[in-house]
Order: sequence, then C-alpha cells, then structure tokens
Amino acid sequence: MPRKSRKKIDQPATLYHVVCRGNNQRKIFRHPRDYKKFLRILKETKEKYPFYLYTVSLIPNHYHLEIETREPSLSKILHQINTSYVKYFNRRYNCSGHLFQDRFYCSVVDKENYFWELARYIDLNALKANLVKKIEDYRWSSFRVYAKIKNEFLEGLIDKERFLQYWGERGDIEKARKNYLQFVRDGIEIIKRKKEPCFISDKKFV
Repeated sequence: MPRKSRKKIDQPATLYHVVCRGNNQRKIFRHPRDYKKFLRILKETKEKYPFYLYTVSLIPNHYHLEIETREPSLSKILHQINTSYVKYFNRRYNCSGHLFQDRFYCSVVDKENYFWELARYIDLNALKANLVKKIEDYRWSSFRVYAKIKNEFLEGLIDKERFLQYWGERGDIEKARKNYLQFVRDGIEIIKRKKEPCFISDKKFV
C-alpha cells in the first residue's frame, strides 16, 4: 500500500511534535556513544536544513523532538536524521534491516496554547519511563539546558532563548526560565498522556 503524503502538514513556521520509535520496541540507543552520535547528527541536520529545536528527549527505544520549521522541510529533516543514524547504528552493531518503526509520527501543535505544554510533556518523558527519579538527572533531555546543568552534547543545539522569549515578560528571560522549570515540576503528577492526537489544539485551531 502506498504511503500517504505528508505535504498537507509539511509547512513553514509550524510547530511539530515528532516521535520515532524503534521497530518492535527495539532499543535504538544501547550505549552513551549512541546518544552522543544522534545529537551530533541532529546538529549537522540543523545546519543543513535550518529549524528551531525547543525540546528533545532521547529514550532507549524512541525519541521526541519539538521542532518549529523555518521552511516546509520536515520530511527532509527527519529523513536526514534517521538515515544518518541508521547507517551509524547498523555499522556499529553489525546489523541490517529496519531500525525504526514505520515512518516518523508527527503532530501539528497549536503554538499559541500548547507550546509549553508540549515541551513539558517531552521533558518529563524520561521520568514517566522510570529512567530516573529526578528529571534533572537525565542526561539526554533538554530539561538540563533550561535548568542550567552543564551538558556539552546539548550545548548550542536547543533554541532556548527563542523558546523563553515567547513567554517571557518584557524580555525577562531569566524569569521565563524559572517559570518554565516550575511549570515542568508542577506537571510531574498530572502529565499522564499515553497517546498524542494528530493535532494538539482546540477545535478552532484544527
């Protein structure tokens, strides 16, 4: 069966929640070196196909990205990331075949109302997966960037100032940063969603 085109939702200046899962729940990250390599590929792709990246969470068998496109190139972005990583993974572990489950999943997000909500969902993912007891302890999440915890692998990758300016009060980035950290911590007990809709929005936005 032919794959459905994504052109209808592949638009510039659009906020997306992107998820890619390992085939048959297979681990796509087996070693710290794999996470580092993926983040390097993400940086290289960002240079080739410019986009804004606000949050990221790398879980052993899948990953989440909060991306705002600058050109209608989401498919190119994800193709570049996944193809490069699969080549690395298969070479490193001497295997072949599909690493990822089908094509990537993406939601178009209502930036006006769900910008921080989506970011919180992504940054809490490792905690929900019981990978750590404290969200700031997880090395492969953008939360550490906003918490000002040194992370050389994410440095320069997350567009944190643009993210914080969107909700900053009169340009007070530091206040916005603290507000976001509290917003994430407040959501530890209330973010329980297991399946995301095609659009994260209200009916008017859809």
